[in-house]
Amino acid sequence: MDRVGNCPRIKHTTIKVVLGVGFPRILKAKLLIRMVVLFPKPVLLVTHSVRMPRDYISGLLRARGYPTIWVRPFLGQPLPPPDPEAYSGAVFYGGPQLLTEIDADPFLQDEINWVRAFVEGGGRYLGLCLGGQILAKAFGGDVYDHKDDVHERGYYRLDPTPAGVEAGLFSKNSMQVYHWHRQGIELPDGVRSFAASEHFPNQAFKITDIALGTQFHPEITDAMIETWTTLAEPDPAPIPGARCRSSHRRDFAEHHSEVQLWAKAMLDDLGFRSHTTGTSAAR
Repeated sequence: MDRVGNCPRIKHTTIKVVLGVGFPRILKAKLLIRMVVLFPKPVLLVTHSVRMPRDYISGLLRARGYPTIWVRPFLGQPLPPPDPEAYSGAVFYGGPQLLTEIDADPFLQDEINWVRAFVEGGGRYLGLCLGGQILAKAFGGDVYDHKDDVHERGYYRLDPTPAGVEAGLFSKNSMQVYHWHRQGIELPDGVRSFAASEHFPNQAFKITDIALGTQFHPEITDAMIETWTTLAEPDPAPIPGARCRSSHRRDFAEHHSEVQLWAKAMLDDLGFRSHTTGTSAAR
């Protein structure tokens, strides 16, 4: 199930009414547990672009049995209350907005406040690119422009840090991942980087065990690359540090399988496990 805006869901109170008088207590408890497993709470997906992405992460969540609700605050759609009990988790995507220009996009401050309350309340959170920057900002971090105005657009080597390996989020091996950003993440005090690229050292981090931010794009698909490189703007190659357009899809074909395996393990690590009896793999 994939919806835009608020949608109805089965509440635990409703289930309790259905399983009311006449059910033995032990049987009732078992049935409640089973129904919670079969009917997981939705995942809130917050996007920052006009084109709603059919990305790998949301597809993987749906394949694992999670209903999804899309919200676009930049178009005036309000965020729901930051209640971790109402959702299995939240995913905040990237976008063209800059956290250094919140005055131009004041909804970003609302998102920062929302994320802090949601994560502090124990919510499961995944922030991708801008979504990762929002997570850092919500807990005292910041963003910055590279001193040489270097951008990362295309595939770049990602090197796990000892902290990332220790946390179990990465193996010791480097991998090629997709980027599309000009600003980097300055981590909050006491937060460790889990991975680094040549130009931006804070590519992945956690605020809690179930609140992860990345600067790169594990959600990328071939269709998204086609849109970003041909419809969004001209060939990014003249931009300092950016890869030429032709390399993006070529490198996707070479590296996407490894990144998608990592993404599946990452969702497992955050607790987004399968609620279906079939495969949990999104194709």
